Amino acid sequence: MNDEVLKSFRVVATAGSLSRAAQILRLSQPTISRHVQQLEEEVGTSLLDRSSHPLVLTPAGAMILEFAGRTLTDWNTLKQSFSSPPFITSSIEIASSTVPAKVLVLPAVARFLRDYPSISVHVSVMNSQKVIQAVQRETVDVGFAGMKPDEPSWRIEVIGQDEVCLIVPDRLPYRKWPQNIPLHQLEKLAVVERREGSGTQLTAYNMLRERGIAPRFHVVCEVDSHEELIEAVATGIGVGFASRQVVARTCQPQIKAVRLQGGPIVRDLYALSKQLVKDGSPTALLLSYVRMQNSVMDGM
Repeated sequence: MNDEVLKSFRVVATAGSLSRAAQILRLSQPTISRHVQQLEEEVGTSLLDRSSHPLVLTPAGAMILEFAGRTLTDWNTLKQSFSSPPFITSSIEIASSTVPAKVLVLPAVARFLRDYPSISVHVSVMNSQKVIQAVQRETVDVGFAGMKPDEPSWRIEVIGQDEVCLIVPDRLPYRKWPQNIPLHQLEKLAVVERREGSGTQLTAYNMLRERGIAPRFHVVCEVDSHEELIEAVATGIGVGFASRQVVARTCQPQIKAVRLQGGPIVRDLYALSKQLVKDGSPTALLLSYVRMQNSVMDGM
């Protein structure tokens, strides 16, 4: 057994798929399969229930996963103690808009810091437009945003997806609304808006234009963040556009999420960097953790 075998098994267990693990680790699927089989041969029992999709750990597999996490963390810490000072004192500066921060970046950074405690990471949460500006000014190593900049020379990677929904107060008359709201009803509503620069709002308004509705609303309140928008809608003052994933993480019973006529509004989430991220660098390593977190979200 070696650390590569344990890494492969941990990613398979997290992603629930050999093929997905191969994509995350950038190895061939046969290599991943061989690593898992090698581990099973060494412990003398099956670690995965291969009849289920996604793959499910056997009781022995759950024990090995816990062992792998503990062992790899200890091993990485020990290796870093012998590393050169530049690596030990390296730092990563990140800018992220709210949605990728909540669903991808912050959970990935938390896991990354447990595995690499000597690397300093700082995350600034802002709207998508400000993330793009930070990447443009090169004040951050990598940015995560809900809209794609028109910068052909940048390194731009789709890192996940999100659904934009309309949130309404959970009270009359909204309780009587159908699940798919006719678009023409929007022009009659009081609306809570995010200030300029929100990727979530820009996505919603672009979709409305594509479906024949000019977004000229009766705006009753303007806010800076997703959280403020959700809290404002909960008061009953109006409706607003928000990420379904962020709403699902909010303990706010006074609102509900609805879809608009024409189907879900789905957008990509992006990882952005102005300069090429070198393979093997701390930033490249952190990006692999964000990809792994996206795989976890896909499996939910």
